[in-house]
Amino acid sequence: MSVTPPHAHVNRPSKCIALVFFLPLLCAASIARSQDVVRPSLAGEAAAEARRQDIEHIPYNLLMGPIRFRVSATLGVEYNDNINLAEVNTQEDVIIRPQVNVNAIWPVTQLNTLRLDLGLGYAFYIDHSNADTSGVLISPGSQLAFDIFIGDFRINFHERPSLQQDPIAELALSNVVDYGRFENTVGVSVLWDLNKAVVTLGYDHYTYISTTSTFNYLNRNAEELSGNVDFAVSSTTNVGLESYAVFNYYDQNVLNDSIDYAIGAFAETQLTNYLKVRVAGGYQWISFNNGGVVSTGPFHDSGKLSDYYANILISHRINPAIVQSLSAGHESQLGVNSNYITLNYIRHTVSWNIIRNTLLSTEFFYEDADESGGFIREHLHRFGGAIAVGYQLTPHITLGLRYQYTQKDSNVPLRDYTQNRVSLDGTYSF
Repeated sequence: MSVTPPHAHVNRPSKCIALVFFLPLLCAASIARSQDVVRPSLAGEAAAEARRQDIEHIPYNLLMGPIRFRVSATLGVEYNDNINLAEVNTQEDVIIRPQVNVNAIWPVTQLNTLRLDLGLGYAFYIDHSNADTSGVLISPGSQLAFDIFIGDFRINFHERPSLQQDPIAELALSNVVDYGRFENTVGVSVLWDLNKAVVTLGYDHYTYISTTSTFNYLNRNAEELSGNVDFAVSSTTNVGLESYAVFNYYDQNVLNDSIDYAIGAFAETQLTNYLKVRVAGGYQWISFNNGGVVSTGPFHDSGKLSDYYANILISHRINPAIVQSLSAGHESQLGVNSNYITLNYIRHTVSWNIIRNTLLSTEFFYEDADESGGFIREHLHRFGGAIAVGYQLTPHITLGLRYQYTQKDSNVPLRDYTQNRVSLDGTYSF
């Protein structure tokens, strides 16, 4: 598979992509010339020492030399009234979900730290055994990371694998039970602390491999570049520039290879001791080489994207026991049935720590999305919510109960669905 971008899209994107790296550096250089000492470096020895002290306070249940381990096991039972996300002929089932979690941290030296977070699980379907997990599931959030502190630089090497099969995470899917996919991100990020300015540059290689033949056409690799500069204008407010560029290459000529890049700005401020706001916005472009099946015929989808993106995040601590967050945004991402899908969303979460040893959380979301064309040119709405209760039964045992509701309304026949899920789980920390 060639990794050379299509010639038709090289000139203009390459100029914008260059800004991913050079714009943060240029801005940081001008800031550095006039900066005052206002805080300790995020990448200096003091920061490394603070992190080392934090590591010493991390709870663990197994110590092997300098390596600290925290191991736990979870057993969950879930009832799902619509495992196939269908409008008609819905399938219900009870699913057993065992999982083992391992967290390990190794201070290799006083300045360098290796971290492992890994969740391995399985899913057994009582009535539809053909939907059982085809391999061991790897939880999102699993990672192997190595931090190095050198002067005013903090370098992070990382690998973040995930293997999931639940289709509910992909808003464009309907009538699907198994959306098995292995995703892996491996790369490096470099943080350069100039005191009033913090510059971050990153490179990642992304791999997507479907574990079901139905979605093999989604198999792809991507090269991801990112860069931003964060400038402290006061002790409570930061502003900056952000940018990224992603080169996507599919294994099959079904969906189109693409170059996705964006440039924007952000601002983050602590309005009060209890209220924090972050806003960001800019412009996003996606260009396609139009060499795939969706470029012609009945699946015509040869358009390009040139659109704004925007998002806001509000974090609010109402009192010591209640914390809420509200996020909303407009963005575009690669599609499952089309070149891309444009999404508007709003999400709200609240954590209620009002009963001793008990944590109550509530969630709500609404999504409005349009596909650009392709196999199914769909306009859809999804909304739903969840309520969860966690109870610390003993120092080693935690119980959890969760109910989740999701509803999708589509302009395409037989692609609506509603889904109710109730799960009960117990976790034992060794």
